[in-house]
Amino acid sequence: MTKSEKGAEIPGSDSGQGGVAPAGADAVAKMDAVAKAHAIYTPASLSFYDLAVHGLSNRIAWRCPTSNIVGLYRRHLSANHLEAAVGTGLFLDRAGTAFDRLVLLDINPHCLSVSARRLRRFDPKCRQANLLEPLSSDLAPFSSVALTYVLHCLPGSMAEKLVVLDHLKPLMAQDARLFGATILGDGVRPNGPARALFKIYNERGVFNNSEDSLAALTEGLKRRFAHVDVEQRGLVALFVAC
Repeated sequence: MTKSEKGAEIPGSDSGQGGVAPAGADAVAKMDAVAKAHAIYTPASLSFYDLAVHGLSNRIAWRCPTSNIVGLYRRHLSANHLEAAVGTGLFLDRAGTAFDRLVLLDINPHCLSVSARRLRRFDPKCRQANLLEPLSSDLAPFSSVALTYVLHCLPGSMAEKLVVLDHLKPLMAQDARLFGATILGDGVRPNGPARALFKIYNERGVFNNSEDSLAALTEGLKRRFAHVDVEQRGLVALFVAC
């Protein structure tokens, strides 16, 4: 077990951080933005995250019920899986898949702790790491990788965010699939609740998605993968690539 910076233990974790932090003012600003984006995920907020996000926001604001994303998981999960950013582990919990190997990766130790407890029946291994930095190759290879509700939180343009794919691809087996979902902010028609949440989340740095479009996401995926399928449900893009 590895202790987080606040002393809480992360069940089944090891301490690899994956890569060396970049230098320079731009890098510092980016790291500050990353820290602001995930600082909201505290033990207190995670205790009602499922109700607020999966129960209400997905259906009412983003107009993509959680069942759509759970269905994506059921179709594309493998028994050898990497969850790149874990939230509370709800999608893996509901997917009904058995795992030979499950690795949970997240920059936030609280998310890792909550998810590891929820998914303890699968004996997951946890790794605390920043997806915007190169990841340790000792994790490889995986048959499936999920990147769900991550991109809309990351700073920068979609092209800059998708560097995470360059860090994840080396961890994927030759026939592996990458799949996930992200909330779009550009080229969409948000309703009242969505506009209100966009304003709050983007002002506070929890979201950084005002320029995230379906076209930019699709283009970035196609530059890196031979087969890409992207579908928009409400304000959410569901994607699969291999």
